Amino acid sequence: MTRLLWTLAVSGAVIALGTVLVLRWLGAAGLPVPLRGRAPTSARVEVDRRECGAVFAAALLFRLAVFGAAAMLACLVLYPGTGTRWALEIWKKWDAWHYVNLAELGYAGYMEDGKHLFLVFFPLYPWLVRLVSALTGNTMAAGLLVSFLCYSGGCAYLYKLAAWELGREAARRAVLFLSIFPYAFFFGGVMTEGLFLLTTAAALWHIRRHRWRRAGLWGALAAMTRMHGLLLIGAAGAELVEHLGRFDWRAILRRLPAVLLPAAGSLTYLGLNAAVTGDPFAFTAMQEHWSQGFCWISDTLWYVLENARFYPTVSVRYEIWVPTLLLFTGFFALLWYAGGRFRSMYTLYAFAYLVLNYSLSWLLSAGRYLSCALPFFLFAAALTEKRPWLTALLAGGLGVGLLINLTIYLTGGQIM
Repeated sequence: MTRLLWTLAVSGAVIALGTVLVLRWLGAAGLPVPLRGRAPTSARVEVDRRECGAVFAAALLFRLAVFGAAAMLACLVLYPGTGTRWALEIWKKWDAWHYVNLAELGYAGYMEDGKHLFLVFFPLYPWLVRLVSALTGNTMAAGLLVSFLCYSGGCAYLYKLAAWELGREAARRAVLFLSIFPYAFFFGGVMTEGLFLLTTAAALWHIRRHRWRRAGLWGALAAMTRMHGLLLIGAAGAELVEHLGRFDWRAILRRLPAVLLPAAGSLTYLGLNAAVTGDPFAFTAMQEHWSQGFCWISDTLWYVLENARFYPTVSVRYEIWVPTLLLFTGFFALLWYAGGRFRSMYTLYAFAYLVLNYSLSWLLSAGRYLSCALPFFLFAAALTEKRPWLTALLAGGLGVGLLINLTIYLTGGQIM
């Protein structure tokens, strides 16, 4: 009975929120539906290249500062007397091992038990790392450099997007909240977070400015980085219809090829699967090895709740399962707040992104995935508008969480 009530409550809340967001979008598109209203107005603050360059430089310096602090921890505390090599090696944890090996060996050469298990990792990041490693001579250094630069570029695009919607002060808060999010240190690791941040932020920026081809090209790169890149098709479609103010099928069809461009990134990934194994959908079988598959969101949250309460290793409860549950609660509430305050391209994309991430059969990295859920950082910037006490409280809490998680991660904890 408890499980049934849980399923009804969670599923009902998710379906209700999704319905409200879709109705708001349809209303903004001119259909006579409940919750009909106009699209929210934007601040429309333009950011020039010089200001973007300053944001890029500040983000890069922050990333280097985090790297420097981690290097000192490694060389002076964790592995004293071993030299400076641990400044790089300390970041080779969890999936970073696989990205390094994919960059060095390629998808055909990196196998386990005679199987191409690592086809589940999307190709753009290891390909870029392999390219840059020809210059650095070190795969780890190349991976970190790619992540640092992509994170910095992503911050610049997020700043432009937030300034256009909310103004400069809110844009600064959005970048701040993103950068000190408790899992934001992954932006500076050998992981895909930095690259996905850049490609997604750039795509959303061009979607918002109705530059459909540019948006589609960035979306294709995002889809070559993660499966979630396909969601940008929905964001572009929602914005196109809301911008037109009606379902003008001729206008929609003219722009449809550009809107659908992210699918080219997914086709590239399927082509990689076919080239390596002969089966474009080989990754689906490989996902079983990683205990990954679709799971209805209420079922996911149920086992997350159970693990948060009863997981045998107590430390893992607080490193993985409790944060996973709290993050969903916070992000879901933030999306309810944003529902009527933001354009549907943000709210519908945020809803799909959140639900997709919480519909996995074994969710170990929710915080890392949510670090790239960009609309939520816009929502947080709007929520803290003219509330300096809330800004300080939120920033303080996020910053403490970042320090704790980074320390646990570097010292071998279950933060992945």
